Amino acid sequence: MLEALLADLLSLQKHQISVQVDRRRLPRLRARPGLQVVDSGSNYDQCFAQMVKESDAAFLIAPETDGQLEAITAAVERCGKLVVGSSAAAVKAAADKMLTYRLLKARDIPTPTTIRLRPADDLALIGRRLGYPAVVKPIDGVGCHGVFIIRQSSELEQTIAAARRTAPGAALLAQPYIDGVHASVSFLTDGSRSLPLTLNLQEIRGRSRLRYHGGSVPFDHPLRALAFRRAEEVVQAIPGLKGYVGIDLVLTDHDAVVIEVNPRLTTSYVGVRQVLRHNPAALILDAVTGTLPDYNAIRLVGSARFTTRSRNVRVMGSRQ
Repeated sequence: MLEALLADLLSLQKHQISVQVDRRRLPRLRARPGLQVVDSGSNYDQCFAQMVKESDAAFLIAPETDGQLEAITAAVERCGKLVVGSSAAAVKAAADKMLTYRLLKARDIPTPTTIRLRPADDLALIGRRLGYPAVVKPIDGVGCHGVFIIRQSSELEQTIAAARRTAPGAALLAQPYIDGVHASVSFLTDGSRSLPLTLNLQEIRGRSRLRYHGGSVPFDHPLRALAFRRAEEVVQAIPGLKGYVGIDLVLTDHDAVVIEVNPRLTTSYVGVRQVLRHNPAALILDAVTGTLPDYNAIRLVGSARFTTRSRNVRVMGSRQ
């Protein structure tokens, strides 16, 4: 995802780009004309602060887990620099799935009933309130990390214990399992308007524990227009969303149910850029400064399938 974004930014030939990495994690990322690669090593915070000070804008790639994306977004905001993405307040709202649920429900946006599991709770509460199957997951997890399915009451204690081991210290949430097709919408927003780019099919597998394996784009589905409308509704429900945003949905026989909101670049980006006849990085930069193209100007060509293996993303597809 980082390599894809850098390639798109560099092709604009308008910016001098510095990227902060830890060579222990990304040893192969190389400098090239227009790109400086800074190895922060164990001095991440100091290096980050200095790079923000020397920059005009920051494009942040980090998970919401443990407040990571919120913290670095707030740091850029305090320096008075442009965040090429959502505000710290929006990141906080989207990262906290309980708060997201409340914001979506306040706007009557279809989303699963969500309850917070506390250590003293009667576990049978899940069955009484949600029924089975039910989903248990961390309050701030990403990419299906720590998402388990409880299919009957006899699995309650064992499944919740496994979820707590997977995400130690994290609050857990429970939701009813929504049966349907797993999908996502990749869209742009200037903070008040939205521009859907693609509907993406998600490949999520597992009987007792869900895992994300990638997906394909574009995805043709009868509820595509409704899924795109959900993007508009989510922008109104969560103030401060900006730039590239993804929403995860389940497409049922009659509705598009919002599962999660991702206030950042998502894995789908590597597929979207393969089929979009525009430079998506240019569109993102325009969106955060208040410019969105007309929906009818968006053109897609070909198809792409992206798979996640370990921490790598492989793209397979065609452009014509």
